[in-house]
Amino acid sequence: YSAPSILERWMEETFRHGFSHGSTGDKLKGKKLVLSFTTGAPEAMYSHEGAMGYTLDEFLACYKATCRLTQMEYSGSVYTCGVSYGNRTTPELIEQQKNVSVVHAERLIELLETL
Repeated sequence: YSAPSILERWMEETFRHGFSHGSTGDKLKGKKLVLSFTTGAPEAMYSHEGAMGYTLDEFLACYKATCRLTQMEYSGSVYTCGVSYGNRTTPELIEQQKNVSVVHAERLIELLETL
């Protein structure tokens, strides 16, 4: 047995019936959810024809459903594909990843400023 992580504990407490959902669960009602993430795979893999077989937006359905259940507002996502340890093998590629990360952060700030 291993003790649950802090994140696991937070999930268990936050998404508990009567707290976040159910007849008395309204603690997340009206809160906004923004997803910010990166993938190691290139964006082309996230299509019906690509290796993943689904678009990135289709992978987000579970988060949108959670928003619906808890009465949160899904406020969009910012994602960047191709951010991978495998792409950090030279100083030039490391610098490229840093630049991509800065652009990702700028896009996230842009979205947050609209909320």
